[in-house]
Amino acid sequence: MMKSKLKSSIVLSMLAGSLVLTSCGDNKKEKDDASDPMQHEMHQEAEDMDHAKETEKSMVEFKNDTIQEVYKQYLTMKDALVKSDHVGVQEAADKIVAAYGEAAKDNGIALRAKRFSDVSNIHEQRDIFSSLTKALEPVLKEAISDGKIYKQYCPMAFGGKGDYWYSDSEQIRNPYFGDKMLKCGRVEETIM
Repeated sequence: MMKSKLKSSIVLSMLAGSLVLTSCGDNKKEKDDASDPMQHEMHQEAEDMDHAKETEKSMVEFKNDTIQEVYKQYLTMKDALVKSDHVGVQEAADKIVAAYGEAAKDNGIALRAKRFSDVSNIHEQRDIFSSLTKALEPVLKEAISDGKIYKQYCPMAFGGKGDYWYSDSEQIRNPYFGDKMLKCGRVEETIM
């Protein structure tokens, strides 16, 4: 009886330990990479090249040019958030507004994109990005004509509430945490 309880405790401990190791937080490999900045940069460059190759292969087409441009700028914004580049986020947001032209004043997506203009705090930008993502979902689903969009999810975003974003690649590049938890997330849905 005692041996059975001991075995159960050991199994439960091992299970709990494996869950901790597979969570979205930093793992040992990432910590090892961070200890040598040059090695981290080379590793990051290789990942960026892989992402660029994968992005080239997964071009998405939409039924109209406006949504095509909006999605392109959304991806640029997502990538800028991954790099914590607040200026790049603002530039992409301005291009989203410009894509709607005169209709921008009455368009929910353009109105959300306009909110980036005066915000340089990356955390506030990530908040607005969440709102923009929610507004884009029905538009993307309705307008896609060819290719795939990956709806991705991070359970750790916004204090554990979790949140979504869209990508043209299955590869996870988390816009809510950037390099702190670059690969935290999973593909929740594939939109075709």
